[in-house]
Amino acid sequence: MKPNITTLESANCLRTLQAASEPLVAADLARKLHLAGCRETQRRHVRAIIKQLRDNGSQIVATLQGGYFITEDRQIWRDYLEGRQIDCKKVLGRTHRAKKMITNHQGQGLLFGQHIRCGVATMAVL
Repeated sequence: MKPNITTLESANCLRTLQAASEPLVAADLARKLHLAGCRETQRRHVRAIIKQLRDNGSQIVATLQGGYFITEDRQIWRDYLEGRQIDCKKVLGRTHRAKKMITNHQGQGLLFGQHIRCGVATMAVL
C-alpha cells in the first residue's frame, strides 16, 4: 500500500533535512517526523516523502550508510543521479540474465509463478 503523504509531512521533512548538520537515516527522519507504524512502514513512508520532494526539485542525495542529505552542489547531484542510473542498469542486467537462465531451450519459462525477482526489481516472464 502506497503511503499517503501530506504537504505538512513533506514540508517538515524538507525543513528537517535543511537544518541537519549531517545526513539522516530513514529511522531518524521517521522519528523526527513522528511517523506511525512499524519500522518498515516508517522507512517506506520516508522513501515516499523523499521521492515526492525530489519530484518537486529538491536535490536530496541518499547514501547507503550515511542517510539522506540536501545538496546545493550540482556536481554531487549529477554524480548521484548517474550512480542511480548505473545501479538501475545493473539490476536490469541481472534480471535479464536470471530470466534467460530460467527459460529452457524450448522457451517454456517458469512452470510456477510467472515473475522473477532480482534485487528490488520484479520482472514478469512472458
